Amino acid sequence: MYCPICQQEHQRLLHHFDLELDAPILEKLKGELPHWQPIQGACTRCVDQAQLESWAGPKFTSAYTSKDGYKILPIAQRLQLSSEYTGKGVTICFIDSGFYPHPDIRDRILCMEDLSSDNPHSPLLPDTNSWHGTMTSVVGAGNGSLSNGRYQGLAPAAKLVLLKVADEQGKISGQNIAKAIHWAIENQKRYKIRILNLSVTDDWATSYRINAVDQAIQKAQRAGMVVVVAAGNDENALLKAPANSPHAITVGGLDDHNTLHPSDNSWYPSTYGTTVDGFQKPDLIAPAIWIPAPVLPGTAAHEQAMVLFELANTPDPQYLKAKYSNFAAKHGLSTHLLQQQIEQIRETIATEISQRKLITPHYQHADGTSFAAPIVSGLIAQMLEANPLLNPTKVKEILCRTARKLPLVSDERQGAGVVHPANALKNLRRTASPNASIYFF
Repeated sequence: MYCPICQQEHQRLLHHFDLELDAPILEKLKGELPHWQPIQGACTRCVDQAQLESWAGPKFTSAYTSKDGYKILPIAQRLQLSSEYTGKGVTICFIDSGFYPHPDIRDRILCMEDLSSDNPHSPLLPDTNSWHGTMTSVVGAGNGSLSNGRYQGLAPAAKLVLLKVADEQGKISGQNIAKAIHWAIENQKRYKIRILNLSVTDDWATSYRINAVDQAIQKAQRAGMVVVVAAGNDENALLKAPANSPHAITVGGLDDHNTLHPSDNSWYPSTYGTTVDGFQKPDLIAPAIWIPAPVLPGTAAHEQAMVLFELANTPDPQYLKAKYSNFAAKHGLSTHLLQQQIEQIRETIATEISQRKLITPHYQHADGTSFAAPIVSGLIAQMLEANPLLNPTKVKEILCRTARKLPLVSDERQGAGVVHPANALKNLRRTASPNASIYFF
């Protein structure tokens, strides 16, 4: 069928519009085709573009549009979300390798526990195991304090519980993941936990009926927690726990190419397919590349990032050479570069920033479904703030129903499609159910 707006062929058209809530979108579509009527339908690309144009203004117009220059757009802009909600009053529990109390989340951490050792109160210091969990928690719920608010997660006001499950060797076992989920269930009322985020994986692809992680997820879901998990990053791999759980929202990957244009979206290669029990995963997809994430404070990588940007922002050629000379020996930079022209020095500095995927001295861009999952968790925190009566089943149903299909990508790879925050939040106004229950308030 052909879209009357763009005249392109598509598998399906959208016909169901809310004349009040979708009025700005309808106005934009009619601007493209004056005699167009909603009953004629429109393709998802035209609707997405109309929605973008309906709210995009100076606030959302940015010079940060070039991934080649490592200028990365914030996730909210890329997901076309302008929301009054911040996850206030909602607690997200992150289960990951390890954590560090990053400035973007520090003031909202209710509890940090190390469940990988016999000492659950051991100090959590910045080390190799702290990196992954710090990134996932900041991606989902950071307030962007080190970027003047630019790189906020979708839940910058949510409270956090952080559970470390990697042992001293960096290994994450299914036993420790299950242990952490049970800890969250036991402490659910104490910390008012509504969401579990798991960007970790078990070792084996087994039935959810016998897997300890999956069994724990089922209990968490029954207790009222929405469980969000990463699908994995190997399109040829089998789906393992927790990604195989029918009681979790499994998030695959989207590559939006760091743009504001939905037509540029493509699939990010991530794990998909049929589980041992016959369930199709993922349930939906979210941005999984060009994700603004923190550089771990207190590490050599952070110190070097600060040095590189200080050099890059030094305009005076002679001063730059003097600075470079002072930093070179201490930070492992090549001293031979001092014999080169100033243009060559600047080019080398820019290359270092590029290769390290740095955006600013405090942020880099990361990729993987590990970061797609917390984006969805952040959105769910907004949903629960807007409507605390939602139960886990309803949350999943709304997210999947309001997602938008990615053209030319099989349902097997993308599930319900690309998560659509604006549509999900709009839908909440009509979804308060008399049968919904709040589990611990």
